[in-house]
Amino acid sequence: MHFGITDVPVLLVLVVMRLQLCSCMKYTCTLGPNGLCMFQGVLIESAEQAQDVQLEAPGSGEVTRVKFHDSNMYVLPTRLYTAFHQLQELRVWWVHLHSIHIDARLLTLDAVKNHISTITTDGDVVPALRKLELNQNRLRNIDNISQFENLEVLELAKNDLRTLDLCVFGRMQKLRLLDLSSNNLALVRSSLPASDKLPALTALYLNDNRLTYLDLGVLRTFPALEKVYLANNALVYVDYDQLPAALPRMRIFHLHTNDWHCEALVDLVAHLRKAGVQDFKTFSAFNCKDRSVEGICCTENRPFALVRKSSRYLAHYATELNGHTRHLMRELQHTRHELSRLSASDNFTQTALQNLGDEVEDLRNQLTDVLVSAGNDQPPPPATVAPPAGGAARESARPGKQGRPGGSLDPERLAAEVAKMRREVQKVTGDNQTLRQQLRQYDKLKQELDTLRTDTDETKLTLQLIKEENALLKQELQQLHQKFQQLFTRAPAV
Repeated sequence: MHFGITDVPVLLVLVVMRLQLCSCMKYTCTLGPNGLCMFQGVLIESAEQAQDVQLEAPGSGEVTRVKFHDSNMYVLPTRLYTAFHQLQELRVWWVHLHSIHIDARLLTLDAVKNHISTITTDGDVVPALRKLELNQNRLRNIDNISQFENLEVLELAKNDLRTLDLCVFGRMQKLRLLDLSSNNLALVRSSLPASDKLPALTALYLNDNRLTYLDLGVLRTFPALEKVYLANNALVYVDYDQLPAALPRMRIFHLHTNDWHCEALVDLVAHLRKAGVQDFKTFSAFNCKDRSVEGICCTENRPFALVRKSSRYLAHYATELNGHTRHLMRELQHTRHELSRLSASDNFTQTALQNLGDEVEDLRNQLTDVLVSAGNDQPPPPATVAPPAGGAARESARPGKQGRPGGSLDPERLAAEVAKMRREVQKVTGDNQTLRQQLRQYDKLKQELDTLRTDTDETKLTLQLIKEENALLKQELQQLHQKFQQLFTRAPAV
């Protein structure tokens, strides 16, 4: 392609447009007196556009704190962590992020009021992050958050979490504060073993969720817990049997604004007071429909006793089932030991059978050789010689050493030895059959144990579902109770 003089203005316009485009994708931050370098007006509408954004510091010094203000970014600029090698703190408030990548060197991340639904990090390195604030985002799944083992503060309030297993925090040995408030949590459980502890956690926020039931046994792995916030849920009762032993430092346990039954609330408050808890509420309620306990509203719902009794029965049944499972596990271990012993005995029996078979074969070969030798050495019958007289004849007729074929082996003794060996073979064969029957019984027991394990898992799931159904039933009973009260109130007017 050839350009003429007339094309020069067009080329100049294209160059100027290119320079303007490059200048629009290049941003320089403003360094404040507190060491925070602030970017303003950054626009990133797609992940592809994030690759073209260039970030620069105003001087030659290293920047450790960066903030994005008045910006609109779909994702973080791709070169952010490359441009700032010493970056330790990042603030991205209200910049419309949909996902965020956390560098392994970052220590503090504040990304509240965004649209973040996914979190990524470098999988081959444990992140050094100590404080993570992701309040007011759109998180539904936080399974990969377990990678951040050095976290001390984790705030996930006002997201969209529905169910939660506390095992995702099992590797965070330094975690002090965990905020899960204002989500849509309806179920909180823990599959952490009792031996795994989070020794530093002191504050847990579960307020403003949709919890109707909570087993405080899920908190057994937080021995240093001092504050628990359960206000503004739909709790009717909680299981608290393990509370004093598991949470000896508990001082604040907020319970207000729930659907407590008065009987359950009285028992719970008394239990908490024995455990050293001093604070149960943020404020005292003044207008309760039925009554209040320690300034916390509750209701006198008669069907609650039946529901609570059924829940206790299910819990007792689950305890018995777990005990039965442990007993079967011990039986299985004993059976495995017996099987090992029987296997060793079976191997010894097989070896003995093999040796015995070799000996029988040797004796059979020797007997065959003796019989063949006897047939070859037998003299022909005498034709004309008269038999010796008297004692000589009788002496020659006696079976003796000179009359034995071969001169060393007795066929009768060999036959007796063979018969004895056959009896021993039959006995060993019987023992082997007994061992095989015991092995089949072990296989049957193993199948029954596997079936019981499956039934145990299904029973646990059924128990959890029944607890949730009980909680829903309590709510429906309360609504029905309120409707009856309204009908009785309107009856005199009619």
